[in-house]
Amino acid sequence: QACSAAGRWASSIWTPTIRESGIALSLCAMPWEMLGTPDLLPVQLPQLLVAAPLGDIAGAALRSAPLVVLLMLQLYAVGASDSDVLQPCSKALGFNETAGPKDRSSQDLQFCVEHHKRTCCERNHTRQVLGSFARFSYDRSAQCGQMSRLALCSFCDGDVGSGVKSRANRVVLCPSFCSRWFDSCLDDFFAPSGSGNEMQPCGPASLVCSPLREITEDPAEFCANVGDFSMGEHEDEDCFDGIPAATARGKGPRNPWARPAPRGPPWWRRFMPSSTAFQFQGGLPKWIEGCVPGMVVGSVVLIISWYVWRSD
Repeated sequence: QACSAAGRWASSIWTPTIRESGIALSLCAMPWEMLGTPDLLPVQLPQLLVAAPLGDIAGAALRSAPLVVLLMLQLYAVGASDSDVLQPCSKALGFNETAGPKDRSSQDLQFCVEHHKRTCCERNHTRQVLGSFARFSYDRSAQCGQMSRLALCSFCDGDVGSGVKSRANRVVLCPSFCSRWFDSCLDDFFAPSGSGNEMQPCGPASLVCSPLREITEDPAEFCANVGDFSMGEHEDEDCFDGIPAATARGKGPRNPWARPAPRGPPWWRRFMPSSTAFQFQGGLPKWIEGCVPGMVVGSVVLIISWYVWRSD
């Protein structure tokens, strides 16, 4: 019914000359049908220009403007709905494949805050990334440390986690991002790691360290050997360029989460008198609270030893 009403409205806005030409518009038709049959347009257009006055054609064009607007809105809505479809998180990267990227901001993630609004990472994943970054934060230049943090946190990017910007278990970095990371660490020291050409930042336990510029001159080799990364061949392919998916696509659906209940007092406090005479202003210092169990056990052992000594 809606389509037929729209058709009657569309036919009412065209001049008789154009209606008789055989060009029909329908809101329920495909875009080519809304524009007319392609094979007939080249033939009928000159006839329309001759048969119809210029004023009628201009007036009909103005009256058909709402149809063009509706068509553009429809195409935009279809494109937006296709882009908003969430892809499941990648099992190859160790994520939960039954869900897509979620908004986990202000929850329990511990690192990579720029990706919290659209990420597949959970608490344990961010702890792993934080542990990897600890090696890059030891005796690093500020530029190398910052770029290393961005690269390592790409693991928690929503598009990387859903497999759009990753291959198997490797994050695909854009050539420009990989080159920026390489250039920022040229003067920092790295050491061999394991077998092959793998490398890691130089640390206290490293035996042989060299500046990165003396190890390799190829940014792709650096990105592939310093972690689970690979460099894309072209800048326009799906690769991580440093811009979080939360910024490019917006935040994902909110992840259901409940804040854990606060921990109760230590077990030994249940045996303390509740009298105000034993209450301390502001509570016991933390170092005393940690020593109380040992003090109790030591006191019991001392009493038993004294009793045994007295009985002898």
